[in-house]
Amino acid sequence: MVVVKWHDARFFPGTYTKEACKEHNMCLFESLGYIIAKDKTTLRIAAERNNEGEYRDITLIPTGSILSIRKLFPSTLV
Repeated sequence: MVVVKWHDARFFPGTYTKEACKEHNMCLFESLGYIIAKDKTTLRIAAERNNEGEYRDITLIPTGSILSIRKLFPSTLV
């Protein structure tokens, strides 16, 4: 189980001056889950894992957006 801290894109509808645009920021997220795979572009984590090796509720995170990955504890599933 890991916690991933990462930046996600945001959308701000409307019209803004150049200076006002600079006040908008990306969202900072923390996602918890089991690492399924990581490659050059994507980290895949699952919110749940069962004792048969199946995963549920998958999140794909762009690798370039990741600030940190911290291991919380090892799995206790047999």
